[in-house]
Amino acid sequence: MISDRLVDFALSRAEGRRVKDVRAGLSYCCLKLDDGATGLAYTFRQELGPYCGILDEAGSLIGRELSELLPWLKSPNRLKAALGLAGVNALCNQPGPAYDKGNVTLALDLAPDDRFGMVGAFGPILKAVKEKTQHIYIFDQAINKEGQILPGSDLGNYLPTCQVIVITATSLINQSLDGVLGHCQKARQVFWLGPYSPLCPQAVQGSPLTHLGGA
Repeated sequence: MISDRLVDFALSRAEGRRVKDVRAGLSYCCLKLDDGATGLAYTFRQELGPYCGILDEAGSLIGRELSELLPWLKSPNRLKAALGLAGVNALCNQPGPAYDKGNVTLALDLAPDDRFGMVGAFGPILKAVKEKTQHIYIFDQAINKEGQILPGSDLGNYLPTCQVIVITATSLINQSLDGVLGHCQKARQVFWLGPYSPLCPQAVQGSPLTHLGGA
């Protein structure tokens, strides 16, 4: 699983690193390391229950070794998984000379007859895609009344027919990424996007993913 590879890669770089600050907000989580490096992740607030005390370790995270939190990425607890991802991103998402800082929509190789699949609704990207093709399938937990967004149960019916696919990085937190990638084997391009997407090509080698886009 890609989550296993990410944790292993991050652990290989985490020796001696400690957590300086942690913030768990209603929309995002943020984790800051002792050297100032910071990672972001999405908060699945609606899946965390109605109470404030949703993490037993709350109040004891600052000062802990990062290596203790990184395996949380694989936790079924959505907040723990988000904090684990934020820790991975704090280590991995550092500027590099090989990174392209351009608009990701310019990298979409779409022809009018191509089919485009989007797992997680990215409004700005969708606007650019509609200028290139009208064969679009969007999958998201928030299904709208007009039927423009399909449920995840329909992934197997449409995604294998798509030439270009964009997947949200939240698929790592809710542990759906590997299942989604199982439907992407025939795609020409598969993007894994979001401000909390790990920029760690070592962890996705051999998978259908062709492009990583994060912050």
